[in-house]
Amino acid sequence: MSELKITLEEQRQEHLVAVTKKRDDLHVFLAGSRPSVYRFSRRQLLLMVLFCGSVLIVLYAYWDVMILTTLAVNGGQDNRVSSEQLALKLEKEVRVLCWVLTTPKYHKSRAVHIQRTWGKRCNKIYFMTSEPDEELETIILSKPDKYELLWGKTKEAFTYIYENKLDEADWFMKADDDTYVFVENLRHLLYPYSPDMPIYFGFNFKMLNTNQKNASYMSGGSGYVLSREALRLFVHGLNDSSKCRQQDDSPEDVEAGACLFRSGVTAGDSRDLKLRYRFFPMAPFGQLISHYTGMDFWLFTYAYYNPRACMDCLAEYPVAFHYVPPEDLYVFDYLSYNFDLYGRQPVVEYLPEKIAPDQLVIPPSDN
Repeated sequence: MSELKITLEEQRQEHLVAVTKKRDDLHVFLAGSRPSVYRFSRRQLLLMVLFCGSVLIVLYAYWDVMILTTLAVNGGQDNRVSSEQLALKLEKEVRVLCWVLTTPKYHKSRAVHIQRTWGKRCNKIYFMTSEPDEELETIILSKPDKYELLWGKTKEAFTYIYENKLDEADWFMKADDDTYVFVENLRHLLYPYSPDMPIYFGFNFKMLNTNQKNASYMSGGSGYVLSREALRLFVHGLNDSSKCRQQDDSPEDVEAGACLFRSGVTAGDSRDLKLRYRFFPMAPFGQLISHYTGMDFWLFTYAYYNPRACMDCLAEYPVAFHYVPPEDLYVFDYLSYNFDLYGRQPVVEYLPEKIAPDQLVIPPSDN
């Protein structure tokens, strides 16, 4: 009897243990168990930081390689962006004021087309004429519209610019209303020179009736550009009869060159490193495919530096051409600013070195 009682007592104890275990399991299921807190050692933390840092370095290196690869593949496009940025840099650092000599009868047929093409790339542009025009930024001159008085009109125009517009630019470009100017190339030419140097540039002609060294003047047709200091000396010398012709009836470019020379302004050499012209007093075809067979043609006779006619005689960065019809202004604009050639190799642009006054060398005439 006692053995049966003991057996029943053991079974009841086992049942209580099973019930208690099920109750604890149910409590854990419903309430969740509280996880134990695990703490990293200093060594484990250091290893984790090193691992994460290594992953970040690998990811950055991969990103850098991918960026460089993309730049290499799209090199042409990036060079073009750099060229545009370089042109903007020059626009700010080499400020050019352009003024165009014209007459009312050519306002609509010539001047307005300059305004719509290359003229808009000058920092400032003004049209010297005898009547105002609502489409043009005109400056009214008092001299009559006569070809024989171009020298008088030029004196008046430069004097007005000096007295009223000197702070608007560092260089001052005179052009005719049948001239095309590549303004970005003009800035590239002028970049090495300080506007405080008494110097000007254009297409050099021989200055006759003088034996003085480096005596040349610039063609009025393709235009010429004066530094700020050259403009100052020029205007101050206009009223000095020993330096400048006081009468108005004389060829403009010849008298301007003589006046500048006697006023202490240097006639610069605008040719490139390969001695190719950047200013040219004719349209491009006259240089590329010349139909002039005799060396007695006036250009070959009067050029200060030996002019050559060939397919490789024009500069890589030309500045100005003369005798350009109005319709060709738009052709030049299209071929220069909109046209592109598929597969063309990208060009690496650079700026020339600055030239100090004591480093300036003007080559003698070789023609």
